[in-house]
Amino acid sequence: MKCNFCNNNAVYKDIDGNFYCRDHFIKYFEEKTIDTIEKYKLIKSGERVGVGVSGGKDSNALLFFLNKYKEYFNIEVFGIHIDEGIKGYRDKDTEKLLEISKKYNLNVKIYRFSEYFNIRLDEAVKISKEYKSCTICGVWRRWLMWKAAKDLNLDKFATAHNLNDEVQTILMNIFEGNLKDLLKEGPYVGIVEGDFIPRIKPFYFNTEKENLLYSILNNLEPPFGECPFIVGEFRDIIRSKLYKLEDKYPGFHKNFLRNILEIIYKAKNDYKMRNKIRLRKCKICGYPTTREICRACEIKLRINNI
Repeated sequence: MKCNFCNNNAVYKDIDGNFYCRDHFIKYFEEKTIDTIEKYKLIKSGERVGVGVSGGKDSNALLFFLNKYKEYFNIEVFGIHIDEGIKGYRDKDTEKLLEISKKYNLNVKIYRFSEYFNIRLDEAVKISKEYKSCTICGVWRRWLMWKAAKDLNLDKFATAHNLNDEVQTILMNIFEGNLKDLLKEGPYVGIVEGDFIPRIKPFYFNTEKENLLYSILNNLEPPFGECPFIVGEFRDIIRSKLYKLEDKYPGFHKNFLRNILEIIYKAKNDYKMRNKIRLRKCKICGYPTTREICRACEIKLRINNI
């Protein structure tokens, strides 16, 4: 098929039936991302923006995109790579990310579980009967994002969650009755309180397929691998069901997200007013928390004492 906007061969067809060649797809992808950033006021001129970059297709694409447009937005960009320690998986991502960062002159700082929590994730999972792998990983990863934000004096922390990721998360929170996290949804997340900085999601309305194609077309060479701990987890089940729905009803993810966001935004302010949370500092590390000892330190103490 030919591109709708020139006579070149198409590489992509969107859900509206438009065909794009390589150059017009990149233009479409980047303009859509810029529109999201500007519409939701995700970035301000002069800010220092950290990008959570795993080394996979989505985060590689986001770091590359923001670095490409850093002069347009007048920002400084820092890649934050968290190596949780999974042999045969994360080490490959780290190696590929370092190659890409050197090739495109990307500023990347690496934080490792082993350095801050004295143990790799794959080792922690083997000895811990109390915590699931995703619980340990999620809590420690958020702590290191906070640490990186303080170290680099960041104003925003960007993550590469795509449209498919967000629909999965929304449904998981609905099924689990997690209203607090459900109402955090949207391209702009977070509060400036207790050392926390806002998290932004510039790829919020980009599909996983679009992120992958953007990575490939820009020679980012994303490694094709998946965390071994996700197999059989709730997200894995939800994801597979949603992709079946998308195959049967093209545009399902896009339409669902657009409609549910209207409901979420209407509920946000009322919930905040009725549930004002007072934060204090963890007595061990200083992390903002409602507890005396934050979850990251609690898990670290229990696992290291097993």
